[in-house]
Amino acid sequence: MFSPATIAFAVVAIVFALGGFISNGFITAVILREWTKSRSLASNEQLLLSLAVSNFWATALLIPFYINATFRDDSISNLFLLPGLYLLATFVIMSRFWFTAWLCFFYCIKIVNSTHSLFLWCKLRILWLIPRFLAGSLFCSFLFSAFALQFTSRQIQSNIAVNVTNTTEVKTSKHTLNTFEAFFLAVGSGCPFLVVLLCSILVVASLCRHVCRITGKDIHGRSLQTEVHIKAAWTVLSLLLLYISYYAAHTLSIIVTLGKDEGILAAMVRIVYPSAQASILLLVNPKLKQAATQVLQRVKV
Repeated sequence: MFSPATIAFAVVAIVFALGGFISNGFITAVILREWTKSRSLASNEQLLLSLAVSNFWATALLIPFYINATFRDDSISNLFLLPGLYLLATFVIMSRFWFTAWLCFFYCIKIVNSTHSLFLWCKLRILWLIPRFLAGSLFCSFLFSAFALQFTSRQIQSNIAVNVTNTTEVKTSKHTLNTFEAFFLAVGSGCPFLVVLLCSILVVASLCRHVCRITGKDIHGRSLQTEVHIKAAWTVLSLLLLYISYYAAHTLSIIVTLGKDEGILAAMVRIVYPSAQASILLLVNPKLKQAATQVLQRVKV
């Protein structure tokens, strides 16, 4: 029999998983509809679409991990030994980290005023940069996923061989695994985290400078400009806090063997992430917010 805590986690996990599917599916549908109408996508819509699709698939692909964290069913976790599923899961996780980083970068470039030559170059070419950043992220994520798959296959074979050899080989295998994990945390999630953190600092600093600079000016102009800065700052800070929580849970699940309670908590943080991020995106994008309002009004009628 399962404990009440386990049952409660399963119910909450199902609710948030469905929320992740619905919210990210809604964002994808709205942006695709706009794409068919205008035959083109703005840079921020490209980022939102990429994030929504990656969140949708991440929710589906990582459900076995959540179930395994709750019920400790090794047969479920062994599903990720399948080459195709493991490669796709790693690809989606890493690409989602980078998509979040580029969204924060986009807000930073659009909002922050700076006279630095590199910053001005990025501001003038942001429409050209974003599609290439997205394509580069997909390409690097695929290469890293293929490398991860190859490494994991060798690791599984090595672990099998360890059972019939001496303990010296066990230590060598463990050292290789630690090196790989450190590489994944640094490149796959650490670098995007630094981008999100830097962009958040720049946007908040820009907001503070802006508020100080407009003091004493026209109240109407001040309120409109400040509202834009506050909205951007709220967005990147929300994404930063959400990213930190997910990064912590993701890192602990990789480098530490968690107990059942800790594993459930880490899994809860990771399963809340897609729906929480989708809620942030819905609130900050006017088109998505308007579409969501229209849907809610039809439901009430």
